Amino acid sequence: MMLKRQVHRILKRTLTRQALQTLMRILTRQVSKASASDIDEDTNKASASNMKMAWDLDEGYYEIDNKEWELRNIWLDLEGLKELPPQNDRADECCIYRVPNSLRDRNPEAYTPQLISIGPFHHNDERLETMETLKRRYQGEFLKRNDMDEKNFMDFLRRIQKKEESIRLCYSGSFRIHTERFVKMIVLDAVFIIEFLKDSYDDDFPQNLDTRMISCIGEDLMLLENQLPFSVIDCIYSEFYNPRQDDISFLDLATHHFGKYQLAQRPESTPPTEVWHFTDLLMNFMLKGALERENRSKPIKLKYSAVTLRKAGVKFQATEDKCLFNVHFENGVLKIPLLEVDDSMERFVRNVMAWEQCYKPGEAYISNYFKFMDYLIDRSEDVALLAEEEIIKNWLGDDSAVSKLMNNLSQRCEKTSYYSDICQALNACYENPWNRRKATLKLVYFSNLWRGTGTVAAAFLLILTLIQTITSLKSSF
Repeated sequence: MMLKRQVHRILKRTLTRQALQTLMRILTRQVSKASASDIDEDTNKASASNMKMAWDLDEGYYEIDNKEWELRNIWLDLEGLKELPPQNDRADECCIYRVPNSLRDRNPEAYTPQLISIGPFHHNDERLETMETLKRRYQGEFLKRNDMDEKNFMDFLRRIQKKEESIRLCYSGSFRIHTERFVKMIVLDAVFIIEFLKDSYDDDFPQNLDTRMISCIGEDLMLLENQLPFSVIDCIYSEFYNPRQDDISFLDLATHHFGKYQLAQRPESTPPTEVWHFTDLLMNFMLKGALERENRSKPIKLKYSAVTLRKAGVKFQATEDKCLFNVHFENGVLKIPLLEVDDSMERFVRNVMAWEQCYKPGEAYISNYFKFMDYLIDRSEDVALLAEEEIIKNWLGDDSAVSKLMNNLSQRCEKTSYYSDICQALNACYENPWNRRKATLKLVYFSNLWRGTGTVAAAFLLILTLIQTITSLKSSF
């Protein structure tokens, strides 16, 4: 008995409470297995029920039977929940979310980094270990450039550590990364991002990074789950990379890089004043210049696709507006800014839409736009029509691929509400029988110059024949 008490005291001094609990659970399983194998089959049930076990975290050794032990095990499991990090209840500071399953299920790869992990959500993913070497290399260049010795670097780490709590509050949910690893991760990732964007700005990437890898890293950096708080990176950049006021700011550096994406290209736009992270920066680019629209509580669905609407006389016209979302319907003409569809578009749009729905669920401008385009595009023929009118530029090459992409993008998004007035007007236009008859007449008899000329000539000839017939009848009487 005394020996057991001494062992218990030693373990309490050397192990944490959580480690003791884990050890107890392991011992329980092992004792149970050993007991089951050692006890004769005939006496197994009786012996197991009478078997005595002993342990206590706080008071030392005492005996309990198997049933009591099982109940105590339940308590230990539940009591261990105290060791979990607290849930982030400060929603006003949370800005980096895990993508909801309702969105992720449609295309998990669109939200998952393929080459490099940034931040805690995909930290230690074995698929992404290769790029950790590049991070450490960039870290070495950072230390060398700033001539940092151990003391200076430790001071730098302490400053980051003081921000640890506020950085953790930026992320939704909880994750088990202790302080040392967390601070190391933040520093490595922030320095890598800065160095990568500087190389992008100077167009001077390392030789071991080919074009495909650069493109893949760039796409991974815009994923919602793969972010660092913008303010943290900006702070490190301002202290170590931008000592003079006339140097380029980190916001300008990020704007230069992410402005290369088709949907974010707004050359005359000024950078936003407040940015949460890169996904937020991209959303700001897209929304720049968006017109104020009424957000209706009861959305109206557009019932007819582009080809069907054309049968009712609706005309389609591309505009030079740089903001995608400025769609108009006036005097029978649906005016839509150019939409370029390329290989990177799906990941780009899905992550910006996920950010929008997590952070601004009541202001789903982007989701509403792609829902509206989904209504317009049912089949490849709709894509061909919009491409013919230069509303869509198809870099994928296949109209059916664009149709499938547009139909899948907006699934499980809210029905359009910002475009309800346009949807209502288009529905009414098609459902007016006179519009359909007039459009059919134009399409059949006046679709081009030659057909129109032939129709007029035939009508003129018919009129002359009718006049001649009437004249002949009069003369005969």
